[in-house]
Amino acid sequence: MIWIVRLRLTFLAAAAFAAAQSHPSWWTYASPDSTALVGIDWQIVRTSPFADPIDAELFSDLQFPNLPCLHNARQILISSPGLLALATGNFSLLRDQAAKKGLKAMTYRGIDMWFATEKGALSIARVNDQLVMIADPKTLEAAVDRSLGDSKNYSPLLARAAQFAQKDMWVVTSQLPDDLANRFVPLDTEAQSFAASVTVRNGLEVEAVLSAGSEAAASAEKLRQSVPTLPLIARGLEVTVEDDAIYLNLSASRDQVIAALRAPDPVPTPVETIRMETPKGTEQVAIEKPVEKAPGKPQVIHIVGLDEGPREIVIKPEKQNP
Repeated sequence: MIWIVRLRLTFLAAAAFAAAQSHPSWWTYASPDSTALVGIDWQIVRTSPFADPIDAELFSDLQFPNLPCLHNARQILISSPGLLALATGNFSLLRDQAAKKGLKAMTYRGIDMWFATEKGALSIARVNDQLVMIADPKTLEAAVDRSLGDSKNYSPLLARAAQFAQKDMWVVTSQLPDDLANRFVPLDTEAQSFAASVTVRNGLEVEAVLSAGSEAAASAEKLRQSVPTLPLIARGLEVTVEDDAIYLNLSASRDQVIAALRAPDPVPTPVETIRMETPKGTEQVAIEKPVEKAPGKPQVIHIVGLDEGPREIVIKPEKQNP
């Protein structure tokens, strides 16, 4: 659900810039085999118009543990495959909140964990009061093993993602399509690599770049043709091509974002009435529109609102002359 991206660097410039940046040390808990990373400044995003759809993606679709301390987290990093999420914040009340939710407590190699009992729901491990890991139990144990081991292997995507550390939201992948990335940036295209950043503080600023090789021009044209079919908020998407790279740019004001995300008001169903003689005199009585029937079958008008209760009038079809 969700369209959010914007950047104007070539891949070589982006790579050089990323190499000069340093990422937060807690990112190194991410899976070294990850092909996609998603970063969310949750303390910013949760106060934006995108709070509800992102919250639903995290706590309903991905099935993060529904704990107050997670809903109030500051930063979130998600790596995939072998979905593993990291969250920073204040988790001093994690033990009590996990117990109230019925999570099963255990300890693995000195790390406190709470396992979900619901099928498909993720579990949680407390690294310290400021950092937790979220995944299925086996993935959590593997992450703990890596953190305590001598060999330190890190995802190569971390260096590319470092340039976005101060962004409200970002996505970096080694290819498209990608299951995790497409949850947050639903692009119907193929790419050899993808990087996107999003700012939601004053509306929406989206910047993205895709490496599409020799198919860049064709892929860009396909994206342009799909723009009219996108959600209203994304129809201002600009698509440009430079060598083998496709650049996407999108901006919208806060009012435009709110209007686009607001569900349309339900269209009231018109009420039809007919004049009828009732015990109280002549009245306008509400009726339901007759249901269309197959040719040759009678139609039924349902009359409601009468003191003596609902009434049905059967209208037989006129016979057709042979």
